[in-house]
Amino acid sequence: MVILHDEEYYQSRIPQPDLGPLRNFLRFVWDNERKAFLDRTAKEWGQLGMFYLCFFFILGSIFAIQMKISIDYVSKLDRPFFQYSGFSSNSFLGVKVRHYRSTFGSPGIVFKPNSVSATSPIISLNNSTNDTGPERYIRALSDFLQEYRNNMSNYDFDCLNEPSNTDRKEKPCFFDVASLGKCSKPPYGYAKYPLQPCVLVKFNKPHIWLSCDGANNVDKEHIGEIEYIPLPAFPVQYFPFTGQPGYLSPIVALKFKNLTPNRLVTVECYLWACNIKQRSRYSLDFQIIIGKNERKKYPPTTRCVFND
Repeated sequence: MVILHDEEYYQSRIPQPDLGPLRNFLRFVWDNERKAFLDRTAKEWGQLGMFYLCFFFILGSIFAIQMKISIDYVSKLDRPFFQYSGFSSNSFLGVKVRHYRSTFGSPGIVFKPNSVSATSPIISLNNSTNDTGPERYIRALSDFLQEYRNNMSNYDFDCLNEPSNTDRKEKPCFFDVASLGKCSKPPYGYAKYPLQPCVLVKFNKPHIWLSCDGANNVDKEHIGEIEYIPLPAFPVQYFPFTGQPGYLSPIVALKFKNLTPNRLVTVECYLWACNIKQRSRYSLDFQIIIGKNERKKYPPTTRCVFND
């Protein structure tokens, strides 16, 4: 089958004569015979411009619709992204309390002193003055608690005596650092023997009970007694966070009273609540090891007596 074209088609297929490098470039910029700029006529430039105009209009419309959906969704969430789900009588205390549901996977549980950025940080203590000394842990805890001692006038001191269902939008509930006992002031159990180091845990979700233990049977054997100060729970009166300036989360102090010396212990902490189904998502783990109180022993001195 033979396909026939008009004369204009065959004329457009004729190669242009070679005029040399410079004149070929000048002809590419402006072809006076075809009235073409950069090898495109006005009609071709118009078609190209119309194509990209439609293309970017459709692309921008899709982006605008997606942004509209995202902004409308986020604007309905309470900061920091907790959704109010009303009152419920199904609680550990048997009273009506507010439940809030996190819309994101990370519950925001942290602990101090976390001076090592790792999956399972290690707290290592002995009586040396190098990197395993207590100074960096004491400094980290002091810096962390300092923000809880600033601008006390901006907080509500009577919130803990109020019902748990009281709205608190103007001032956040005041957390008294002194309630942490010996874990509220240096050296936080990191310097004086017997070592009883404190680990501070905070969480940004209401009505949560906290429990910590060894990761396995060996760790449970050597972890000793853990004292929870002031309570193994985060009071619901501190929540929710609604954008109050200076808001600070409550703290639970873990005081390790009799860790086995020279034994690396992995500690796992879990959070408990009615609306927590997967405990692994609401947990943290760290490792801790303390050294023995080994004082340097010096040989007895010998006194020499010379007779005249």
